[in-house]
Amino acid sequence: MWSSKRTSPASFVAALFIAAPAVAQPPPPAPPAAAPAPAAPAPATAATAPGATPAAPAATPGAPGAPAAPPVTKGPSPYSELVQKGDRAAVARDFDGAIFAYRQEIEKNPNDPLAHYRLGEAQLAKGDTNEAELSWQQALRFATTDQTMRSRVLFVLADLKERLKMNDEAVARWKEYQAHALAQPAAKSYPATAADRIKRAEEWKKIVADSAEVKARIEKRIKEADESMKKSSK
Repeated sequence: MWSSKRTSPASFVAALFIAAPAVAQPPPPAPPAAAPAPAAPAPATAATAPGATPAAPAATPGAPGAPAAPPVTKGPSPYSELVQKGDRAAVARDFDGAIFAYRQEIEKNPNDPLAHYRLGEAQLAKGDTNEAELSWQQALRFATTDQTMRSRVLFVLADLKERLKMNDEAVARWKEYQAHALAQPAAKSYPATAADRIKRAEEWKKIVADSAEVKARIEKRIKEADESMKKSSK
């Protein structure tokens, strides 16, 4: 039953809004994206700086007026093909093959001390001490400017004399090596080694001399005993 009281239009509209469910409102529009900041200008180079003289363009190789490129030079290898062939044969203990290769190198370069030095090493390995010494003498003869090679040759010559028990010559050779080592410190020599080998050679000389003296006394006593027996038997 309707109420007898009249409702004003304003009250009616307010009642509708209170009774109606809430309606979702659309989200507010997003603010416009900020414009990207302008890129910083590139720093001025010597060519573009105010008042600077523009750089000259790079010269094209071969172009007129371009500087010539320096020639590429290749120095000779210290180990020739024949020396390397001899080295491989020596490592394989083919000493005859090594000697043959080194001699071929000497025929091509007779004044090369390296080939003579390697030849002497192969000859020593084969047991030819006399031939090895002759080859090393030749290497020493031609090693006038290469002080490192000269040092090596002096070392092996002194060592060879020591091996052969030629102590007087060994001492002389070691002293020559020592003098060269002290005079040429950049030649990769070992003067302390020379001093030690000289000491050993001198000691061996003394042992040999003492042994010879003892041997002479023994022989003298044996001879005296023989003569005494001969006299007593008569």
